[in-house]
Amino acid sequence: MRTWLTCSVVVLVLGALAWPRATSIAGAAQGNPPVQLVPPGTKQAGNPGEKGATYYALEAQTTRLTTRFKDGYVAVAERGLVGDVSTTLSDGAGNERARLRLNRIDGAHDVIHYEPADGAAFQALSDPNVTKPTLDWSAKQAYHLKKAGSDNLVWDQGVMRSSNKAKIDVEAEVTEVETEWAGGLTAKVTRQVYGRRQITPGRSVGGPVLVSDLRLHGTHVGTAVWFEKDRAYAYYIPQLMPSGMTVVFESDLAQLYGGWPITPDTTWINLQLIASHHMRALAAKNGFVANNCAAAPTTQLARLTEFFVPKLMANEPGCDDHHYWDGGVLRVCCDEHDRCYAKDGCTQTSWWQWWSSWACTQCNLQVVFCFVVQSMADPQCINQKACAG
Repeated sequence: MRTWLTCSVVVLVLGALAWPRATSIAGAAQGNPPVQLVPPGTKQAGNPGEKGATYYALEAQTTRLTTRFKDGYVAVAERGLVGDVSTTLSDGAGNERARLRLNRIDGAHDVIHYEPADGAAFQALSDPNVTKPTLDWSAKQAYHLKKAGSDNLVWDQGVMRSSNKAKIDVEAEVTEVETEWAGGLTAKVTRQVYGRRQITPGRSVGGPVLVSDLRLHGTHVGTAVWFEKDRAYAYYIPQLMPSGMTVVFESDLAQLYGGWPITPDTTWINLQLIASHHMRALAAKNGFVANNCAAAPTTQLARLTEFFVPKLMANEPGCDDHHYWDGGVLRVCCDEHDRCYAKDGCTQTSWWQWWSSWACTQCNLQVVFCFVVQSMADPQCINQKACAG
């Protein structure tokens, strides 16, 4: 189906940006399959696989990812011109402790080279049925191998680990992630603690948070906050969101979709905020409905028409023209709309055809409400200090 960028839509790319689930492919083999080691110099061959869900196109535009850990270790992952990834892991004193390189074979396979400063190096094949390596995966994988060893490796939910030691919760060890993206966008997420505040009428949040600061060529342009205990996500990009901050509570998604499909993490919040800025900037530049937010229709009929009637029409699998939602929570909105259309015999020409049947119109109204979330909240609530109310 196709919908339009409403003023209050959040570009949720949840499944795309979470680790380890974001780097795991559905239907991975059960248990802990052994890692396939290959001798140095072995020629690798493989059939080109699928490039993955479209949200990987967003991650692929990350050029450099810097991850800092509680114990002072720092992992710097960089992407080369042909998609190869090189990660350097250093300790708190700045000494290099390990390197991990991903050499792309085809669209689905990589050769993984691990070279610790002390210990045995190895190379292995990635398994597209288990994981899709990203900069984030590479950084956390290098840390895990250094901390837990690299002997008798097995896959464990997308992570290579020693079968002799337990898996480390690397995400819990992360204190800061800086994502350098295309076009001069940079996002840095840190762990903080917020005092309790009423973020929307009757809804209070606080406690441990992940806070992402978005900059464009060094100038602050946006902020996002994930409230860990309250499981609420809020973001605000002043120049592109004149109506105020947007907030998504898990309860907004629970009734129809069971809540958040994953728990947003440090890498997700950065790329989510970057994607939100990127998509909104494109919408404003290209003249989509989003550029009418500042000048709302004046009459009731005009407001209803603007709200319910899309400018573009189609009905493809997934989110037509917005396939960056396909891997995230908003994909269910698109799928439900498609099921509704199939059930009632609707087509791409069925938008707002009240003279023929209200059934198709009901499908369209449902998807509109699916996309619309809490908005126009006080932007000050996203800051460290308590907001009004």
